[in-house]
Amino acid sequence: MLWFWLIYVAFILLFAAGSGTTVFGQKPSNDRCIDSVLLVEGEMTNGDNSNANFDYNNQGVCGSRSDRRAVWYEINGIGKEVTVNICTNNDKITDYGIFRACNTQNCLGAPAQQLEAANCGVNDQESNPYSFLAIDEESYYVHVRSDVVFEGEGSNFTIWYTEPKNDASTEIPVTDNGSDNNGSPSSSLIYTVGYTSIVSIVIIFFGLSFTL
Repeated sequence: MLWFWLIYVAFILLFAAGSGTTVFGQKPSNDRCIDSVLLVEGEMTNGDNSNANFDYNNQGVCGSRSDRRAVWYEINGIGKEVTVNICTNNDKITDYGIFRACNTQNCLGAPAQQLEAANCGVNDQESNPYSFLAIDEESYYVHVRSDVVFEGEGSNFTIWYTEPKNDASTEIPVTDNGSDNNGSPSSSLIYTVGYTSIVSIVIIFFGLSFTL
């Protein structure tokens, strides 16, 4: 009967692994896309994908290591370009991909595969930043992956995203002295001087003609 129980336990473990169920350890709260953690622009958020499931609906697409354990984060677009950054706190390689919807293979894109860990706090190093235009009122889902194949400690990481700041108008103002802020003559002043010179030459030419 011992062999029967061994086969039974092996079958249960195999089924649990195939279904994405965590057998040992507590799974993360954002283990599923529908439970993704909402990110706020400019705010760093710590995460860990140890004991997460394998998200079989999202495997084979959207960047490197999509078949590994992963957790989810959400970004709400406001019509600006966003740049996603991730660094690791435990020297683990961490890849990610960005989806347009949960439980689909609708991939927006992903950065290049990580070949070595980008550790937090090391010369402000960032892990494979990826930029995209986040359409207003659209949601995007970041799938953050570990390099662990089966069991073992996953990535303890920090994730954040940034948007470009609202810059002042790039138009160069013209000062009262007819020059721009760099001290160069403005185009309007050049046009005025050129036009006056041409008119003066024409008047002198016709004056000389009548004299002759």
